[in-house]
Amino acid sequence: MSQASPGLTDRVAVIGCGNVGATTAYALLQSHLVRELVLLDVNEEKAEGEARDLQHAVPLGPPVQVWVGDYAEAARSAIVVVTAGSAGKQGGSRLDLLDDNIGVIRDCVRQLRAHDFDGILLMTTNPVDILAQVAQEESGLPTERVLGTGTVIDTARLRQMLGDELGVEARALDAFILGEHGDSEIAAWSCAHVAGMPLADFAGTKGPLPAWDEILHRVRRAGPEVAERKGSTTFAIASCVTRICEAILRDEHSVLPVSTRLSGQYGIDGVYLSTPCVVGARGVERVITLPLSETELKDLRASADVLRRARAEEKEKP
Repeated sequence: MSQASPGLTDRVAVIGCGNVGATTAYALLQSHLVRELVLLDVNEEKAEGEARDLQHAVPLGPPVQVWVGDYAEAARSAIVVVTAGSAGKQGGSRLDLLDDNIGVIRDCVRQLRAHDFDGILLMTTNPVDILAQVAQEESGLPTERVLGTGTVIDTARLRQMLGDELGVEARALDAFILGEHGDSEIAAWSCAHVAGMPLADFAGTKGPLPAWDEILHRVRRAGPEVAERKGSTTFAIASCVTRICEAILRDEHSVLPVSTRLSGQYGIDGVYLSTPCVVGARGVERVITLPLSETELKDLRASADVLRRARAEEKEKP
């Protein structure tokens, strides 16, 4: 096992070496962002296999130390990415995974806390909004330093689908998915633009307007449909994790729709969900409140209520 020097700020730990964790580790290895990559999994043999495979790729890319570590080593990371937990059965809601995964997340966070982890905790395990909130409460870390991947992936899917519909590349679109990373998420259509032009105006120049509700339905179904075909989603979520880590490690002050606790924005308080945030070295540096339409605001608050009820029901269980 490679031993690293203490005090480095470009170490990232990945807890969970399943499909998402392993793909995330590979994406980070290729990113030129990290010098040290620590893998942890309850199945140590699986983690060792993934680490060796990644080590064999190092001579062909950027120099990165990769090893299977423990929580003491993970706790010295700038970022800990948590992918551990059950992916669930196909056809179910992400919220259905709460009972299976909440204990796993609590255990991970408690072990990090026991070793005085003081970095940034990035959650991917579903239901990511609720589990990010659980992780923040268990860790005692400031809210801004515990965030979820949230709707970064849903926003990427939205932009890709809109780009296909409108005949422009996805990066030209400024459009966001907000709320739960799940069935109640909403699209902020009223705030969407292409090259500074309101989305509806730009779309109108292309002929009949696309069916917005149908596009949102496709975004909501995108992950489950990929999982039905290949067993799980991996590449897109690994790319999202890497993009968030890039914003943090390079202190970019990037605007990304990560999951964070709201404190009055949109009239919502005490619930983790996604809205555009400024993300940098301190984690979530600013929560951006979009000027939503009345319908969008109502739907976003309904999404918050879905998450609030699920969290309350979990707390009531013996």
